[in-house]
Amino acid sequence: MSTNDESDLAGRRDVIGAFGLTAVGIMLPSRARAGEEEYKDVTTKISSKLLTSAETAAESADALASVQWAAPKVTGLSTEEMAKRIDAGLRRECWFVTGRSTPELFADSFTFSDPQVSLIGIEDYSRGVRSFYKQGSARGEIVCTAATAPDTITVIWRNYGTVNIGPGFDLAPYLVTTTLKTSAKDGGLIVKQEDAFKVNNAELIKYNLFKANRSPLPPIDSVVCPLPQQP
Repeated sequence: MSTNDESDLAGRRDVIGAFGLTAVGIMLPSRARAGEEEYKDVTTKISSKLLTSAETAAESADALASVQWAAPKVTGLSTEEMAKRIDAGLRRECWFVTGRSTPELFADSFTFSDPQVSLIGIEDYSRGVRSFYKQGSARGEIVCTAATAPDTITVIWRNYGTVNIGPGFDLAPYLVTTTLKTSAKDGGLIVKQEDAFKVNNAELIKYNLFKANRSPLPPIDSVVCPLPQQP
């Protein structure tokens, strides 16, 4: 997690709230299906109905059909070795957005959580993000990845683009800190993921209302990694 815990914990709540209020405010009809998520508050449950349509759910199922959810687990890796695999995999394809994850690196007990939603299993997580983001328009770009503690891998990445809310809602570029926890008793596999970021509701709405005023996006290679330099 980042040093500004209060802002980070409120971040995803603000994003979901802004999306939900915007979609409700313009009275856009939306069909949605419920997943296996456990919602932690009523506002999020209501907003979630606007996040996935029948079309995006079907697209998600087709696009992820080739992912080997039951692939043999790759156990016995050190945290540093796991971090290198995670970094290489995410740079090939950022599954934080596409959902095309590498199940062999995740324990069956893997959990994802943020202030609103908790779920179990890499497949449920992958299908959720695949449906949330408009594929081809949303982006996840890796800044850096490192083993930051004996059982912790930290990924800094930039997220932006369109999400599947109503006719589409754009995320302004922002940095996400993803913390992945490994477990020795699970063979060094990833057992937990937490995402942290800060968001400004007013700026988010302005970014969508005044698209002509958007600033050019600097190349991802120019973004400075905030993690300690590895030897």
